[in-house]
Amino acid sequence: MLSLKTRIAIGFLLVAVYGVVAVSLALSLPASDIRFQVEDDTMVAVLADGSQRSLSHFHDGTRDIAASPRLMLEEPDVLASYADMNAFFDDHRSLQQALSDGTLSIVDTSGERLAVSPTQRTVQSLPGLFWLQLVCGLAGMIICLMVWVPARREIAIHSFALTGLSYVLFSSAAAIYSTRELFIPGPWFTVLSGINHFGALLFSASLAAFLWNYPRPAPSRWFTGMLYGLFVVAIGIDQWQLLATPAAGFHSWVMGIFLLGLGGALWQWRQTRGQPSHRVALRWTVLSIILGTAFFSGGMILPAMMNVAIPASQGLLFTTFLLMYLGMAMGVVRHRLFNLEPWWFSLWSWLLGGLMIMLMDLLLAMILTLSGPATLALSVALIGWLYFPVRQYVWGKLIRNNQPGLDSWLSQALPAMLQVRKINPQQSGIAEALDAVFSPLSLEQVSGVKPFAAIGDKGNQLIVPDPAGHHHFVLQHPGNGQRLFSRRDVDISKLVLSLHQLVNQTRTAWQDGASEERNRIRRDMHDDLGAKLLHLLHKSNPDSRPLVREAINDLRDLLREMEGHSLSLEAATSQWREETARRCKDHEVTLQWDETLLPVTLDASSFSEITRIVRESVSNALKHSATPVLRVTIKASTDQLDLIIINSGLNAAAEPGPQRGLNIMQTRARKMAGQFDYITVNGEWQVRLTVPLD
Repeated sequence: MLSLKTRIAIGFLLVAVYGVVAVSLALSLPASDIRFQVEDDTMVAVLADGSQRSLSHFHDGTRDIAASPRLMLEEPDVLASYADMNAFFDDHRSLQQALSDGTLSIVDTSGERLAVSPTQRTVQSLPGLFWLQLVCGLAGMIICLMVWVPARREIAIHSFALTGLSYVLFSSAAAIYSTRELFIPGPWFTVLSGINHFGALLFSASLAAFLWNYPRPAPSRWFTGMLYGLFVVAIGIDQWQLLATPAAGFHSWVMGIFLLGLGGALWQWRQTRGQPSHRVALRWTVLSIILGTAFFSGGMILPAMMNVAIPASQGLLFTTFLLMYLGMAMGVVRHRLFNLEPWWFSLWSWLLGGLMIMLMDLLLAMILTLSGPATLALSVALIGWLYFPVRQYVWGKLIRNNQPGLDSWLSQALPAMLQVRKINPQQSGIAEALDAVFSPLSLEQVSGVKPFAAIGDKGNQLIVPDPAGHHHFVLQHPGNGQRLFSRRDVDISKLVLSLHQLVNQTRTAWQDGASEERNRIRRDMHDDLGAKLLHLLHKSNPDSRPLVREAINDLRDLLREMEGHSLSLEAATSQWREETARRCKDHEVTLQWDETLLPVTLDASSFSEITRIVRESVSNALKHSATPVLRVTIKASTDQLDLIIINSGLNAAAEPGPQRGLNIMQTRARKMAGQFDYITVNGEWQVRLTVPLD
């Protein structure tokens, strides 16, 4: 199996060989020592000395052939009937044969006769319009090869490749006979015109088949076969001249098959509802095709069908087909049409850019009556000062601005990630950052480890690993469904993961610094304040010692919280019960303690906050009521901890009001994402705390 690069190289070589054959055929056409041109509907001969003669007729040795400007027609199928076409070919056969036999002469309007001698064409003598048509056709074939070789073998891809083959057929054949000096063998003219018609009909049928099969396959393979069957019928009608006129036997078939293709575009539009990636691909392809074919259809086919004058040179109209391939190229970059990577656009733009320069130079040479060097100088100036800046501007608008740069995705990802981590430090914020950068239609966290980021589902998916767990993220349809994922998006997703790692490292460094500072303060408080409280405990009188002991306990709790060590719920409950029982004993209050525990661990912060709430609730019950009994109930479930403290010493007529201590307890509960309530039920004061457990 040949590699992709080898197959592309072979394709390029075959296209180059075809181009050499076309140039050889153009060089083999006969030329003469007299040039012919049309001025004011009169055929004029330009002699070697530069003088001009208005012609009356040619003489081939046996008969006269009228010197009609019709002999200089670029394209014979614009004639009114096939009979006129056949007479046209016969006249050229007679002229070329007489030139080869040395019997051809011209007769001007004054009756003077001059002999015409054959000469040999050279590469330098081939006109610019020949090269433009040939190179355009070869470029179209190369572009289609670059799509067909790497893409999957589908009907749509085959049909698109056939448009390139047919384009090079009809453009190269027309390049040979439309840029002849005058003389061409009649059989050659007939064959080349037939190749031109074959290519044009195949182009129309292939384009129609492509529209019916991209991005969704046609409703039936038989329908695609019917389109190519119409091509076979049309070429048979045209070549056997079963109808009277080329307009009926050729041009109408080209236009009719193309309109059938546009019907396929309408069918595709209906079928791609709810599929944004397909809808975008369809929009780009249809607009590119209409842009590339509208000029030729309006400037060549419709005038020929209506038997009116052609408004522009056929060779120049052929170049407009490249607009279709240019649109396809931009679609590859923006939306990965045909599942190709954007680097293909570099080759496409190289080919099309060169053709634009050639076209500009040719237009200047045709429009301006300047010398060769002056035309070249003006062309170089316009290309450098006008064409290249305009091209770079368009490139920047259509391509570069479409790709997010470092400042763009960073300004989107970092705020989204930090905002999530601010609300919930336990979350990574990667999903929110990816959503902000790529704006996918859907983003899911799926179980399973993925080692690296990758594209899936023909560019519709982006799979990103989650470094925080055994999951990965699946993003669908980026840009709100307006494009597909590319390799650049894979690189950006890797940068988002690196940003997450950097944020983690920054947070860890901050936590380490804060922890070090807390440890220093904790040591100072333990050594200084702790020692002074112990000294005060020994020196104080018996009435003050309970208060000092409470201060020492508060200091111990504070130091434990600053250490940041977690504590089991069983150990925490034991400390709460021991402290509460001691305080109830000091106030001669009976304590009823009921607990239902689970093997749950409390972090230092939660233990400290609950301890302070228990302590404040017990203080309120002991100091602000004459309760004989204090009931404490602690119940732990799998997801929350419920704490209820009830005292029965409240006056039944008393109503609870907002108190500073109660408000502080509510604030502590909210800090733990919990809920704190205080109510009176049947003359009893109840404090209820609910805290979620992780």
